[in-house]
Amino acid sequence: MPIWGWVCVALTALVAVGLAVIVWLDAQKQKLLAREGITVVARVILANPGVYEDKQTGFEFAFVLFTRDADESDEHLEFLGDVAEKLKGFEARGGNEDEQKLARALDTQRTFDDVLRVPERVTGGRAVYFTSVPVKRRMLPDGKLTRDYICLRVIPEGPKRTASMTDYPSA
Repeated sequence: MPIWGWVCVALTALVAVGLAVIVWLDAQKQKLLAREGITVVARVILANPGVYEDKQTGFEFAFVLFTRDADESDEHLEFLGDVAEKLKGFEARGGNEDEQKLARALDTQRTFDDVLRVPERVTGGRAVYFTSVPVKRRMLPDGKLTRDYICLRVIPEGPKRTASMTDYPSA
């Protein structure tokens, strides 16, 4: 076999191993969230436009804000909407790593795999969290985003903080 054949075989094997690792890591994350996480309602503050349409697109992520509540009331979602408005033009203060990540995410609109606590100066003292999550179409009514919120399974504090979309309670 020519050298390019071996290169193709090696690259294919590398991709297969990479995908297997990604699937395994996600399975471990889901087990951790099932065991230690809580279910919350997260207000969508920014999402890929394709998630609002019927057509399937590659990667669909959303920036969301949430508290530790599974409250889908208008008042709760309005509060989270107000926090989102206050985050426009957000600038980190001091050397707080979470604030720097939050400012960078909002400025660049790049997703990341972390849960960040929004500074109390923005939330009025309430514990509010920010993250970006993949939007899973199979969990959306009609296969597209039709509500102002999604449900998440989260670990909002500590060294294992993480989040993943989960089914709506009414689904």
